[in-house]
Amino acid sequence: MNVTQNKIDDLTAIISITIQPEDYRSNVEKALNDYRKKVNMPGFRKGKVPMGIVKKQYEGAVTYEEINKVLNDTLNNFISENKLDILGQPLPVINEKQDESENENEMTFKFEIGLAPEITVDLSKATVPYYKIKATEKEVAEVISGAQTQFGEIIDAEEIGEDGSFVAKVQEIDEEGNPVEGGIDTTITLLVDKLKTKDSFLGKKAGDVIEITAQSLFSDVHELQHFLGLSHEAAHSFDGKLRITPEKISDRIKAELNQEFFDKLGKGDVTSEEELQASIKEEIEDYYKKESDTRFINDSVKWLLENVKVDLPSGFLIKFLQSTSKEPISDEKVAAEYEKSEESLRYQLIEKQILTDNKIKVKYQDLADFTRDQIKQQFAAYGYRDIPEEDLEKYVISAMKNEEHVRKSSSRIIQQELFKVFDSQITKKEQEVFFDEFHKL
Repeated sequence: MNVTQNKIDDLTAIISITIQPEDYRSNVEKALNDYRKKVNMPGFRKGKVPMGIVKKQYEGAVTYEEINKVLNDTLNNFISENKLDILGQPLPVINEKQDESENENEMTFKFEIGLAPEITVDLSKATVPYYKIKATEKEVAEVISGAQTQFGEIIDAEEIGEDGSFVAKVQEIDEEGNPVEGGIDTTITLLVDKLKTKDSFLGKKAGDVIEITAQSLFSDVHELQHFLGLSHEAAHSFDGKLRITPEKISDRIKAELNQEFFDKLGKGDVTSEEELQASIKEEIEDYYKKESDTRFINDSVKWLLENVKVDLPSGFLIKFLQSTSKEPISDEKVAAEYEKSEESLRYQLIEKQILTDNKIKVKYQDLADFTRDQIKQQFAAYGYRDIPEEDLEKYVISAMKNEEHVRKSSSRIIQQELFKVFDSQITKKEQEVFFDEFHKL
């Protein structure tokens, strides 16, 4: 057997494999013997069919199969041993005259390969904007006001107020004001801050009647689904007329800004309104940091695509896409498909180089630790914080058997590690913005 590699250019090459009968003949004989032991043929006992008959019926197909096995093993070993970083899969070179050989039993098979380019990524050259989102005084005030309402005192009220709630009878009516047979007829508790047209309700007393269309009732249309028992589709389309009659009205007196209130908020170290404002501001900005980090990653990727040279074996990759298409595809269409995927492929190669340069690999223990943290968070969301270690380990082992979980978790770990690399090696041009400004970007 003889294997050679001839470069067409820097990014494509032809691997030629010349094989002779002795490279596959013993495997063919073994396979035919196995067939002979298993084959059932009229007139012969199992395992006693003459080899001549077995060869006549199966030798061609078996030979073809064994040659393919030899070719695949040889090709894969050659790529591995020579540390060839290939893109896609080797493509058989067809419709080409075989090289002439003095030995008529020799067969030469050729495969075209696309090679990954050598890439240099110098993140120290990158300068990328980092938008630090600041909380506004209004946002801070709204959070504090909401907390005051949450921890305030509920009292009976004469009329519907800005921070109040009320129990009301809700009926669907027709144009004449008569109840619709089989229509909405229920009693619910409504919070004023969830109402779309508050002015229609403020100042109303028990027994007053408010008529309003369904789509004008709530700020969030999905509340119709919850409060009126509608399907998701009906909640978006239902706009019948509703008669709402308050029956019992409540108001909420906001909690005072004192130490008792600070303690209820879990801020025992806060002793003044100014300190509370500073603490809430910090919390809001910490929350916004996820938005800033995501934008920073996206801008970093953009910089890499614009500044890192990545040559691709386009001709080979177009042929590869064409060969893997489930249905026949024209040259024009496959070229268009390649154009769509080219940027993604370029970034995959850049990312791979960054991971290599920074020796980032996802190990089993990394996945297990990540999975354990995920499971703890899931239980914590339901109020379970003290899961026995042996039970937690069972959940981890079970999750690690799920290939989809492992794939997604590996990807998330890699993205976390990439962010650390970007964060430490790319120069940030920091800009302070409010969220509305950031959103416009």
